[in-house]
Amino acid sequence: MASLPILGGIALLIGLIILALKFAQKSSSTSTTTSSSSTLTKKANKPLNRKVTLNPEADAKYILNTLTPKSTPLEILYAIATSPDNITVATKSLELRADVVQRKLVHLAEQAKKAEDAQANATLDELLNDDDDDAWANDDEDDEAAQLAKAAKEEKKKQAAALAKATGKDAQDVTKVMLEGVDDDVLGMQWVKKNLTALGVWPPPKYTTKNNINMDAPTERNLIMTMGRLNARALNSHPELLQAGPTGKIDPTYFQSTMEYRQRVGQQLDNVLRFACTLRSFQLACAVLDAIVMFKIGCMDAHSEVELKWFQNFMEEKYGKEGTPKLILEDTYLGVPTEEPSKDKEENKTEAEKKEEEKNKLVQLIAQSRQVTTTDDKMSLEMQITRQHAEAFTKEKLALCQRQGIPPQIGMQAYRESWFIIVRAYKLNEDGSRMSNWDGAMGGSNPNHFEVLKGNKHAIFDMLTEDTIASFEKEFVGSDVSDRKVIVGWPFVISNVAQKSGKVKIHLPPPDVPGKYEFSVTIKSQEFLCGVEEFKLVVDIAQGVKKKKDEKQEEDKEGKKDK
Repeated sequence: MASLPILGGIALLIGLIILALKFAQKSSSTSTTTSSSSTLTKKANKPLNRKVTLNPEADAKYILNTLTPKSTPLEILYAIATSPDNITVATKSLELRADVVQRKLVHLAEQAKKAEDAQANATLDELLNDDDDDAWANDDEDDEAAQLAKAAKEEKKKQAAALAKATGKDAQDVTKVMLEGVDDDVLGMQWVKKNLTALGVWPPPKYTTKNNINMDAPTERNLIMTMGRLNARALNSHPELLQAGPTGKIDPTYFQSTMEYRQRVGQQLDNVLRFACTLRSFQLACAVLDAIVMFKIGCMDAHSEVELKWFQNFMEEKYGKEGTPKLILEDTYLGVPTEEPSKDKEENKTEAEKKEEEKNKLVQLIAQSRQVTTTDDKMSLEMQITRQHAEAFTKEKLALCQRQGIPPQIGMQAYRESWFIIVRAYKLNEDGSRMSNWDGAMGGSNPNHFEVLKGNKHAIFDMLTEDTIASFEKEFVGSDVSDRKVIVGWPFVISNVAQKSGKVKIHLPPPDVPGKYEFSVTIKSQEFLCGVEEFKLVVDIAQGVKKKKDEKQEEDKEGKKDK
């Protein structure tokens, strides 16, 4: 019996040794985890500047001097993707993503530490506690004061969480963000890149970097977004993406940025279109219009028979046979500007007003019969445009509003349909053939529009480098310049989906030399993959009589000479 105290002492000693070993192991693990977590926390807590400073002038200068008259739609989109402002935004987006990733890694490290501590405590409890022994139980668990303290602690947590959310410091928001490369099976930029490679469009076709340098991260991000948009149909119908969407396994740091990127690129394409028309480049203007449609629809080639056929089938399935977008052009006229007839409703007119309207119509017809002269201030290009697809589009939009429970008057407000009219002019020989060496003089101004831009100190001209100016000037040297020269570029927008028809009027300068001229009108859509509408009008320009102001100036000069 005397050996029992000894055995008890040995057992106690062994228990203390095991307890010490466990404590040392736990302390070592905790120290390592705490050190790692502390390092991550310091990085995550470092304030990040979210402001982005842009320079629109430098951005425009880069884009304009990257382009040439022969730039393709893809080259235009590449120039925009690599512009300074877009690179700046991409750089900031990557920094913000890195910050979110870092904060989530801190959260995951903390969660791992808590789980490890819980496991260590569970192991220690198993070692020291007997299954039938409740000596270590908390006798105060049911104590009323303990319950009140616990409730107060929970309330304090709720208030802290509400305050954090209100001030934008809610850590829970970061922990819930699904991140590619951090969370399992989450799709983001790398998934898009992998599938673009499988489609054969990554690296981007015919894309070359300056000096053959490697593509940096911001450039790669923008080009992936560009190619992703052009191949949106294939990506959006991919089974992995269709499965990831409903489960929330989509990386918002990439896919939300694509929405903002699309908006910026759309605005920059509009600016490049204005630039092309200012420099009178027909080829570049058409390429920009193709790029606009490709980026909106999501296709690699606006003239591909496959893409055109797909779009036609898609529109017919959605809107019916009459749903394919098409403009019907009627009552085309080019000549002396005429007054618009009254648009008052017939039932609101008195007999006197009706007679006056008939008189005005007669005056209009007489005016249209008058020949345009070289000294007229302007000519008028007029056409009646009927939208073949108006009724089919209206029915579908109304049905969509009903399905979504949106009042039609609100749902229809967002509709926008853009078209672009480009006019070119040709001087004709006596046999009706086009004169190849006409200088294009119109409106009494210098036919060399670069000299006009330079003389007027135009903002766009001041941005151009000598190489860019030379490349565009070269386009207007030689024969058949009229094929490549824009007289006027004019956008028109339909904001009422139900509008069936309307009249479009564009003012043009008359040629400086009398003779017969042909005006070629090209209408391209900025929304749809559809055929180009074209028509030609021939007009005789007579030698005009000098205006009274000019005659008076000449008389004054003669009078001064006589003196």
